[in-house]
Amino acid sequence: MSTRQPTYWTSEVLCSEEDVTRFEQTPLSARNLPACTHEMLMDGCSIEPSKVAIQFFSDGSRSGETSASITYGELKQRILQTANLLHDLGIAKDDVTSVLMPAIPEGLYALWGAQAAGIANPVNWMLEADILVQMFKAAGTRVLIAYAGDENTDIWSKIELVAKELPSLAAVIRVGGIGEQCNAICSVPVIDFAAAIAKQPGDRLVSGRVFSPDDVVALFHTGGTTGVPKLAKHLHRNQVFWIWASSCLTGFGSEEVRAVGVPIFHSAGAIVSCLAPLSRGASIVLMTSAGFRHPSVLPNIWKIVEAFGISMLTLVPTLVNQVLSLPIGAADVSSLNYVASSTAPLSTNVAEAFYRMTGLRIRESYGLTETAAVTCITPPVDKVKVGSSGIRLPYQAVRVVQPGSEKGTVRDCTPGEAGLIIVKGPAVFPGYLGADQSASWVDGEWLDTGDLGYLDKDNWLWITGRAKDLIIRGGHNIDPKMVEEILFANPAIQDAAVIGAPDAHSGEVPVAYVVLKPGAQASTEELLQYAATHVPERAAIPKQCYLLPQMPKTAVGKIQKNLLRVDAIERMFDAALGDALSKSAATVKAVDRGAKGFLVEIIVAGDLPDHTEIDLRLRALTVPYEIRHAH
Repeated sequence: MSTRQPTYWTSEVLCSEEDVTRFEQTPLSARNLPACTHEMLMDGCSIEPSKVAIQFFSDGSRSGETSASITYGELKQRILQTANLLHDLGIAKDDVTSVLMPAIPEGLYALWGAQAAGIANPVNWMLEADILVQMFKAAGTRVLIAYAGDENTDIWSKIELVAKELPSLAAVIRVGGIGEQCNAICSVPVIDFAAAIAKQPGDRLVSGRVFSPDDVVALFHTGGTTGVPKLAKHLHRNQVFWIWASSCLTGFGSEEVRAVGVPIFHSAGAIVSCLAPLSRGASIVLMTSAGFRHPSVLPNIWKIVEAFGISMLTLVPTLVNQVLSLPIGAADVSSLNYVASSTAPLSTNVAEAFYRMTGLRIRESYGLTETAAVTCITPPVDKVKVGSSGIRLPYQAVRVVQPGSEKGTVRDCTPGEAGLIIVKGPAVFPGYLGADQSASWVDGEWLDTGDLGYLDKDNWLWITGRAKDLIIRGGHNIDPKMVEEILFANPAIQDAAVIGAPDAHSGEVPVAYVVLKPGAQASTEELLQYAATHVPERAAIPKQCYLLPQMPKTAVGKIQKNLLRVDAIERMFDAALGDALSKSAATVKAVDRGAKGFLVEIIVAGDLPDHTEIDLRLRALTVPYEIRHAH
């Protein structure tokens, strides 16, 4: 039995800045959006309770045989039972439940049950245990929900190390998995998820909680790979607004079937890929507990599209490159009508190759954790601007400026002029958790994204890079994306990244890291010659090129340029030192200290070398260093 869509949804699709501006003539307050994500999701569950909400398979090569389905009625019941269990454990609206779960159905029950009871903290379980402990202490975690594992995940092994270090912890909830069951870790009780929620009512929130749009709904950690990641606070109104506003640019409704291959500890997984479609009464397909990292998923992606009738697929740029090597063959992919890409700008060459292969234009977007999710989306227009991230969400403002003082701007850039991207609007977060973790704001309430780009005459946003990615070679500002775009045009190259490496003469020089396509052959000398022939600016030609078997990436597919910088710094320091350390057993180690920048540690096992000679060799390099004995 179907019910109507809630009246706050609109069927209107906005395809231009003019459409957005006209749409904004109605005040946002008149749109009557739900007060919280729980209300919005429960509305979605009530549209057609018998409809399949979630499909999950464990093996991409046998997706049909290993799949299971959850209806909207079951989803609603499990979320309410999970919230009621957490309420029984003492979780109130300001208490944090940290969730270490892969993208499986129970992971979604845990996330949204935690948001209904208090504050959810989705966590990357691949972080080291000591980092997790520091993060949970900062969050004040009261309950941990953790997956006990399968062959794709290694979560539970860290839980004993973590739990005993958290004095605020009231309970650990164990979800499924393998290995021996235990009843407690130190004095902290361990609760079996399935058995515990079965005892809870699934028709209401026992707490009777009254939500405020300004309640904190989640703490998402930023994608940092050094130190303790910052915890970005999301309010209920941030996520509710984003889910509603994004639908105005995509046109997605209850008929959508979305493939999910990214982790749910990231906003792209939790909010964009799962919460948004389910709030509309659409269906999602969870592609194994490891998502795209599972070896059976990507090679079978076209068969998976056919098997589940997938209509929407999101691929990060590095995955698009790999998909180009996978022929569609006899698979029927006619259900697929929307392919999205985010996390990093997509190469124009790669986008055109994908279009020739599939007949589908990849629709790019732009955003960050601090804006709930993406803040610009390529609308469903026939003429896609390849390389652009699209237009802004309604009621969300985007400017490109020339920065001035620390908290101000000199002026707004003209169309086509690159500058710093700043954002303001209902999806922008209130800040990070902790007084020592402040966001960067300019001109009052405008968030400094740290990204560079420009707005064209139609107000479409184009990303040119990160401010910190800019390479400055002897006074020349070099955009690495321009060089990467040229490298992607080489038929032998699958992945490419260009970063700045320290140089004694120029301060920085561009160096390229390249992954070749399977079966392709090319030497570094040939690739450097290719770059020299095609890169129009002499200063931007890479000075070195290094071949990698695979590109280092985050769990959501972003290239980890900081790791490449570490490698480049170590190579440059080794070359500069030459034989200065020949009499000592020494290693050079570059350390990424986050906001403090890089530090090079020269670790000596024998006698300390002559500092004067080393200083002469290294002082022209801009990265600080220290020499110390090995412990």
